[in-house]
Amino acid sequence: MNLKDLCRQLLNTALSSRQIGMALGISHNTVQRYRARLREEGLSWADIQPLSDAALDARLNNGRAAQRKRFVEPDFAYVHEELRKPSVTLTLLYEEYAAATPSGVMSETEFRRRHARYERSMGLVMRQPRQPGHQLFLDYSGKRPSVTDPLTGVRCPVELFVAVLGASRKTFAYATKTQRLHDWCKANVKALEFFGGVPTILVPDNLKAAVDRVSKSEGAIINHTFAELARHYDTVVVPARPRRPKDKAPVEIGVLLVQRWILAKLRNHVFYSLSDLNAEIARLLQQMNDKPMRSQGGRSRNQLFDELDRPALKPLPERRYEFAEWKLSVTVPQDYHVTWDDHHYSVPYRLVGTQVRIRVTATLIEVFHKHESFPVATHLRSNVRQGSTTDWGHQPANHRAYSQEQLGDLVAWAARSGPAINQFAQHHIERSQRPLASLRALQGLKNMAREYGLDRLEAACQRAIRIQATSPSSVRSMLKRRIETAPIRGQESNCPLPAHENVRGPETYQ
Repeated sequence: MNLKDLCRQLLNTALSSRQIGMALGISHNTVQRYRARLREEGLSWADIQPLSDAALDARLNNGRAAQRKRFVEPDFAYVHEELRKPSVTLTLLYEEYAAATPSGVMSETEFRRRHARYERSMGLVMRQPRQPGHQLFLDYSGKRPSVTDPLTGVRCPVELFVAVLGASRKTFAYATKTQRLHDWCKANVKALEFFGGVPTILVPDNLKAAVDRVSKSEGAIINHTFAELARHYDTVVVPARPRRPKDKAPVEIGVLLVQRWILAKLRNHVFYSLSDLNAEIARLLQQMNDKPMRSQGGRSRNQLFDELDRPALKPLPERRYEFAEWKLSVTVPQDYHVTWDDHHYSVPYRLVGTQVRIRVTATLIEVFHKHESFPVATHLRSNVRQGSTTDWGHQPANHRAYSQEQLGDLVAWAARSGPAINQFAQHHIERSQRPLASLRALQGLKNMAREYGLDRLEAACQRAIRIQATSPSSVRSMLKRRIETAPIRGQESNCPLPAHENVRGPETYQ
């Protein structure tokens, strides 16, 4: 029955209730009841015309609502949380509600009905339209493939990285040894190169390699190296909310599909290297992305990618991202050298006492002051432990002059004092690459020459060279213990063995 049409005929025509009922196919008693309600409310057609059907129905049929009891509504959010606790039941919570409510208590049946309605409202899912090229969702699969050690036969689980584009749902998968920062960044680079472009936003889960911490005041604090990767590719990292899997539904579905269509097919395969595993994953991934989807009219992920995401992705930069580690908030010490991996690198002496950041790649060490984008010092990375690399331009004028003059005099003294002393000094200078350290080392050798004599110092330096000792403290230790001329274990003189009938000569083995 069209209630508004009924009211129009009642108010604008002179037809009887029977005639209107026959025209609309309803009982004349129903027509008569609505005629009486219109009189009671004093409504005209001008009042009714702008009302919606629901509003008109509520106005003319408000008898049930008027008679409905007014209950005190419980705090169903509290009820829902309490139900999670052990041994707490809905009956117990209703009794507590009824005891705390002096009037307007609803029945237990109504209490249960409204609580069920509240729980259904919590399960509502909002459909989120995904813009093409906008979001790339990143996560690791909970189920892992494995690589077998060819020597021992032991199967070692590895991690499976999954990336899914929001609009086309095109999926990328890649196996890495760990979930650590280096492998995480490598997998992200591989994903962007697989898609051939860069999305506007990267949406990772809150794993440690991507997010350092999450706080209420600051939100998600992105790992510095991962943030640098995002800057290099001109994109933004917006992590999913913690403990909210609905924020990253595409990658959750992508992980499930990778587990079904890739991991399940590899369950009986044996791989002896990570590269072999990734080659097979890439082959199966192509099949999965080519598979038609019924929900998309038979189009595949690759077809949707060509239509939606590919045109919207930003181009990749010319240079591939180079992984770099960072050490933040490093205070420059008095000798204006910062340390990485037990090696010392100079910075401008003016920065003593200030905070700097150290960026380390496979070949370079870069030092940045505060938040400047250009390094204040750049050095080639050295693997020499306890060594140092000094740029003369980082020294104050008096240090530079003193080092050059004094070091030159000491080098000349070492050349005059003996071949082993000279060789030890030259080796220290070449290895250290830090003039001040070499200056102190040669000064120490000169002091030992005055204390123990040149002959003993020459013997000690010769022994230090033979055992590959490079520190002057090793030379002083030999002199203190008087072992500079003692034979070295494993390097005793090769004197011939005494003749004996049980000792065979070299002719036996010809």
